[in-house]
Amino acid sequence: MSARHRVNAPWRARLGAAVLAALILPLAARADPWVPAAGDGSVEPAVREYDATSVFPTDQYGTTTLPASDERYTMLRVTGTQGIGHRLSIEYDLRAARIEKIRSKHGRRIVESATGLEDQEVGLNLGLQQGPHFADSITLNVVAPTGAAGANPPLGVGRTAIEPDLQLGFADRRWRATIEAGSRMFVDGAATQMRAIVDASYRLSPRVEIGASVFYVRTVMSAKPLPVVDAGEPYNVLRPGLRLKFRLTPHLKPYVEYEKDVSGQAIHAGRRITVGFTYDY
Repeated sequence: MSARHRVNAPWRARLGAAVLAALILPLAARADPWVPAAGDGSVEPAVREYDATSVFPTDQYGTTTLPASDERYTMLRVTGTQGIGHRLSIEYDLRAARIEKIRSKHGRRIVESATGLEDQEVGLNLGLQQGPHFADSITLNVVAPTGAAGANPPLGVGRTAIEPDLQLGFADRRWRATIEAGSRMFVDGAATQMRAIVDASYRLSPRVEIGASVFYVRTVMSAKPLPVVDAGEPYNVLRPGLRLKFRLTPHLKPYVEYEKDVSGQAIHAGRRITVGFTYDY
């Protein structure tokens, strides 16, 4: 990006960092260390609605928020796993969105929006132990910068990243828990993040399941200050969520999920509602 894109005002820096962080943070698919057999898999289409009216400060991590311009987006997302044999599966996370940034200037309401593809993620998952009560796997994901980083608001970060992850799974007759931990490293050395997701679910009945998740990300290395529009600001966030899933058939399971950013740094404090379904085949 050219020098004319650099913004020095603190409130604009918080806003720019929050926009980009909100885009790239929710992209990791839910961990599944149980690798499906060749030809088997699952696909999960979903619609996510996001809104935020405040931002976490850039100078400290915590629960304190500051007023900010409104951020809204509607995301269409398709995640899934495809077994290819030899304890291997392909995992994918594909998305597109319409993003709106709403602010007031001199008493006028200004709306800036962008619509299109976001950055896409594809990975290869190798199953290690694959038992009925415990499984683990290692995954290597690649995040391709297919979103337009120059849009306003931006649809991507404009950088390729790789994500090596370790996935652990524990299960019994009525409950299941997974842990996914790893890092996101931009290949140009711009930044490195440590990321972790803990997800647990419990079957209340043969058709109803409740679930909870906690997502945490922390930037542990940033090579140098970068233009805000390049998502160069470091950010940290803690985001818990609750989920309700229904088993309509052995293969079709619609769900609704609510997530909220409860603490963070240099990112909008937003809320997410996701509606979708899982189809196992």
